[in-house]
Amino acid sequence: MPNVAFVYIDGYNWYHAIFRHHPEWKWLNVQRLFETLRPHDDVRCVKFFTAIVNDERTGDPARERHLRFVRALKTLPKVQVILGKFQDREVTCRAQCGQKYIVPEEKKTDVNIAVHILDDAFNDRFDRIVLVSGDSDAQPPIEWLRRVKPAKRITVYIPALPTDRIKRRLDRYHQLGVECSFLPLDVMASHQLPGVVRDGEGKVICRPQEWK
Repeated sequence: MPNVAFVYIDGYNWYHAIFRHHPEWKWLNVQRLFETLRPHDDVRCVKFFTAIVNDERTGDPARERHLRFVRALKTLPKVQVILGKFQDREVTCRAQCGQKYIVPEEKKTDVNIAVHILDDAFNDRFDRIVLVSGDSDAQPPIEWLRRVKPAKRITVYIPALPTDRIKRRLDRYHQLGVECSFLPLDVMASHQLPGVVRDGEGKVICRPQEWK
């Protein structure tokens, strides 16, 4: 029988590594993508971790596009969206000006991913975990899983453009005996959601024009 697989996606990390450079891929059907990438696994659940950009700015175009994508993802039967949040942080310029300014900082995503991995592992919901993240903060729950639940199979996909791959490290997972590779990019364009999606209430969700 195929392995029951749960997929965990660090959406913020994925966005900065791939999608901000390729907006035409943003309207992605993550369920179909991983069913294709893992043909010998039984992909039961895809957990997408993100935080809504500019969440307090009603009418902000970036916020509205992000909300539209989250609504579209929720129409997919195997997908769960787990939200963190952005929190403003005051920083001081290290150059001569020394001025203070505010930058948004994503919160909760790393902890949410770790908690979900541990909870699903303790309850034996999967045989294989598929993690999509190039963030080193994602490594501790993988180390725990390798040590405490050695029978669980682990696959890590690191999102990176070809020009950036030389800067990414795969060895930290290889040293743990974990299957790790770069996330395939050649399938992104062929796994887009329909241009028009309807939610459970029959409301229309349209692909943003900026993502075409």
